[in-house]
Amino acid sequence: MGKNDIKESSLLHQRLKTALHDGIKVWFETCDKSYFGVPIGLDRDFVEVLILVPGSEEDSTEYIFQRVTWVVRLSSISAIAYPSEYWSTDRLDSLLNKSPLSTDS
Repeated sequence: MGKNDIKESSLLHQRLKTALHDGIKVWFETCDKSYFGVPIGLDRDFVEVLILVPGSEEDSTEYIFQRVTWVVRLSSISAIAYPSEYWSTDRLDSLLNKSPLSTDS
């Protein structure tokens, strides 16, 4: 197995590939910056992430958000977070009521 095969089979690469395919937002950390956005491109060395940034007060009121695309080296990513399950309010209430932490007196 070559060096590139190892990178493309890594857990990080697999999670980014899934997020890219499913249009899922991810949050990841590098040594000096955090990113939260939707992957729009991925190869064995880089991920391209689309991020929506709120406009600043100095910007014209015509533009509420700007679209920024970051290209980040995979080897600089130290951690990644992604949603693994979504719950409705009813489902969350149900889970909290069944929690062993709840103390009914």
